Amino acid sequence: MYLPRVKIKESQIDGKGVFALENIPKGTIVWKYKPGYDLTYTSDEYEKMNAEEKAILVRSAYLSPWTDLWICPPPDDPAHYTNHSNSNNISVKYDESVSSEPYFIANRNILTNEEITNNYYDFDRITQETRPDWTNKDTV
Repeated sequence: MYLPRVKIKESQIDGKGVFALENIPKGTIVWKYKPGYDLTYTSDEYEKMNAEEKAILVRSAYLSPWTDLWICPPPDDPAHYTNHSNSNNISVKYDESVSSEPYFIANRNILTNEEITNNYYDFDRITQETRPDWTNKDTV
């Protein structure tokens, strides 16, 4: 769940993206897993899904290397539109005293109307294993 106010709009990276509605200072927690709000699936539940459900999950969720759970934002949540960038402005952290899943902090000051991006390789076990070849110049 995004903690600062954000909006979804067209992205120059890919389709739509998540943009800050306010300045976000470096070190601020930007996104945090919220039990009961964010959806979780075990690997067994994933294996029982049909191809379409799996494709949706792979596109908008991550497989946590910490808990081996699929973590997915609920429908219509802005997190579905968080784009990958090698010059990401939020970075993954893991501290069980803060969250049972990874959370993301601003790794620099993020300005109002700036797109919020992360690096999928830092926290998604599937992405780490498959290393997709995104064609956007910012992601290669």
